[in-house]
Amino acid sequence: MYKEASSDLIELKNSLSDTAFELTSIKYALDEAAIVAITDIKGTITYVNKKFCEISKYSSDELIGQNHRIINSGYHPKEFFQQMYRTIGKGNVWRGQIRNKAKDGTLYWVDTTIVPLKDRAGKPTKYLAIRFDISEQKKTEEILNQTLTKLENSNKELEQFAYIASHDLREPLRMVTSYAQLIARRYREKLDDEAEVFIKYLVDGTNRMQMLIDGLLLYSRTTSKKNTLKQTDLNVVLQEVLDDLKISIEEKHAEIKQGTLPNILADPIQIRQLFQNLISNAIKYNKSQTPIVEISSQESLTDWCFSVKDNGIGIEQDQFDRIFKIFQRLHRQEEFPGTGIGLAVCKKIIERHEGRIWIESYPGKGSVFYFTIPKK
Repeated sequence: MYKEASSDLIELKNSLSDTAFELTSIKYALDEAAIVAITDIKGTITYVNKKFCEISKYSSDELIGQNHRIINSGYHPKEFFQQMYRTIGKGNVWRGQIRNKAKDGTLYWVDTTIVPLKDRAGKPTKYLAIRFDISEQKKTEEILNQTLTKLENSNKELEQFAYIASHDLREPLRMVTSYAQLIARRYREKLDDEAEVFIKYLVDGTNRMQMLIDGLLLYSRTTSKKNTLKQTDLNVVLQEVLDDLKISIEEKHAEIKQGTLPNILADPIQIRQLFQNLISNAIKYNKSQTPIVEISSQESLTDWCFSVKDNGIGIEQDQFDRIFKIFQRLHRQEEFPGTGIGLAVCKKIIERHEGRIWIESYPGKGSVFYFTIPKK
């Protein structure tokens, strides 16, 4: 009997020793990776590990007996900490990011989790705070935010410049066109055939320049502020677009097939421009057969995916990226007139709606333009 008890005691002792060793190993691993502190129910610091001392520049003797106001940077409002204490006071875990101040005045950021340690009745008796230094991450975020702000300001300035330049160029071009046409009318009988050809080139050139300016103006003004987004019935928008394109559709004997489209949160003016550009291109870039254009949509958990399919001339795969860049044209003006701005505008509209646009196409077999708009 004595031997059995002795054997059980030895086994229990070994088990306790193994548990103690395991706990020591866990503590070592935690101390190596994290900044750890324990406070009592009043918030007084009762334990700090080595990493806490390293980042705060205080010794453990300077920290123990104090509360965390010793490292308060003044960055967060009182309400921030009041909410934190309310959470852990109720026995709940609190998580957040805190900017603290070290003894030498250095500011640092920590990702913090505070876990209430409770008695058998479920009442918190002390708090265990585990922190990780995220100062470098915060610096990177700050640099990124500054860069984004500069980029936004630069884009605004660029848009404003494009608008002003386009607006100011209109009048001189209009004057050149008017006087060229006036010369052609007034001196028609005095001009030889070569002079008439020159004037025609002059008028055609200024008209094309006017188209480019109008396109540039449209591109620079393509924005999608949040306050311009509203519930939009795309069936109504599409019908308006088809009404606007009625003459082109009838001239080319185009066949338009459309499925039922959803009601989404969008900028109706820009979405109308988007559909108009894609459908008019589908009708225009078709050489030998009756244009057939199919518009459809498909819903997923996160967004709506739309497609505009045609049976036109198609596009080579190595040109897929190029077509969405401003002023990039794949065909001569005499072959297919245009400015090379339409698809760039489509891309910008979709980006403003936080979606994406892409193409699938095979030369001679047609193209399918896809674009997504996230559900808001």
